[in-house]
Amino acid sequence: MTNFLDQLPKHIREIAEQVNVLAPEEVLTTPKVRFLDTRQQSLHTIVRKCTPDDVRVLKDAAAKWLAEMPQSADSLFKPLVNVRWSRVSFGCSALDRCTGGGVVARGITELCGAAGVGKTQLLLQLCLCVQLPRELGGLDKGVAYICTESAFPARRLLQMSKACERRHPQMQLNFLGNIFVENHVEAETLLACVINRIPRLMQQHGIGLIIIDSVAAIFRLYTDYLERARHMRRLADALLSYADKYNCAVVCVNQVTSRDGQDEIPCLGLQWAHLGRTRLRVSRVPKQHRMGDQLITVRKLEILYSPETPNDFAEFLITAEGVVNVPEPTVSCPPAKMRRL
Repeated sequence: MTNFLDQLPKHIREIAEQVNVLAPEEVLTTPKVRFLDTRQQSLHTIVRKCTPDDVRVLKDAAAKWLAEMPQSADSLFKPLVNVRWSRVSFGCSALDRCTGGGVVARGITELCGAAGVGKTQLLLQLCLCVQLPRELGGLDKGVAYICTESAFPARRLLQMSKACERRHPQMQLNFLGNIFVENHVEAETLLACVINRIPRLMQQHGIGLIIIDSVAAIFRLYTDYLERARHMRRLADALLSYADKYNCAVVCVNQVTSRDGQDEIPCLGLQWAHLGRTRLRVSRVPKQHRMGDQLITVRKLEILYSPETPNDFAEFLITAEGVVNVPEPTVSCPPAKMRRL
């Protein structure tokens, strides 16, 4: 049986070897921009000679190779190629254990909670983690971040990115340069951005995470609920198509409200709830943890529903460096008794 690269034309094979994408599965899951991007390459590398047609030939050859290859019985139990790296790590082991590895790159994940509980902090950490290599829980891709409530917290992101660089000193990543931010406060401009501008961004840059913070700020002010339902469906259809086509994660923030003395419930009702795949809720826990000379409030991430993950929760802290685990309590040993002579 011949090797996949051996049956390719010489210049196509050299392109795949130059970017170290050697297996047909990797060819299909690697974004086209990686073959065409020369920012990380020397001026005289073969990548500069790569064209979009070359990438199409390479991906077509990989798809044909996989379609014609016979399958073994054990391969039927392995995850599909396009979902093998289908989660973005939170960068916090407690949250990753709770969610089965992080935010799933299929469907829409809703993150809801009261104001100030730490939703944006989780999103900023996801913005950094998605840029990490796959072996570290990322997708090696960038972020499209759409703000609808307030200005993007650039200073806080810079602070967290410095901490991430210290944790991964071997990574030569420009974390801030791979996050593309826009602000929209009206439904028309938000839909225009998602439907018209996001596709161009996905093609020009490898985007692995789309964030809308938040959908409630846009849609909860509608008085015509039929029009609101149509606009929410248009937004969700576009986001779902990107998640399916580009294997990227989509996170939408939702607000919560109290009604008739009940607990806090997510806004926008069933019209929005039926459009999402996973719903996560962030809340405060009535306890604190001392770190140095500071008392930090404990937060909780809870899975309200998910098709592949059982309902569970995990506690975490928000520190200057980002989202971290709650340290295990230290058990102090009583002093040993003095033995009388």
